[in-house]
Amino acid sequence: MAKLQDHYDTNKFLNMEFICRDNRPDQGCSFKITNFEHGSVIASDIGWTNATLNKFIEMLTNFPMPSYKGYFSHYDESFEWKWEQQSETELYQLSIFVSGKVFSYGASIKDLQEFGTQVSQETENAPNFDSRTF
Repeated sequence: MAKLQDHYDTNKFLNMEFICRDNRPDQGCSFKITNFEHGSVIASDIGWTNATLNKFIEMLTNFPMPSYKGYFSHYDESFEWKWEQQSETELYQLSIFVSGKVFSYGASIKDLQEFGTQVSQETENAPNFDSRTF
């Protein structure tokens, strides 16, 4: 499971867990986003194409990519990111939009790049879509 910890609050973090993935280029994945904040838990299931997933991983592992201009969006289900560098620090304030809800996090470039690496590793270990049981 990939985890993004808030820089300022150890009781606040976001997890990204893959439910399944079909690795073929024209297919996609299903994952769960869970926001934890002081004992409150909000989870959302998301489905993305592999093209969107790959761009997301690239954006995170190479953060901050100037081409995104502080905003990652796409045509798949809602899991959008907006960020601004905080003045006089090397930290970024993130607003993450998940299925109609907005969560905010403080994170460093290193934290975001590490989260991208974790997401990439999780995709390699995600259960194959064909092996899912319902």
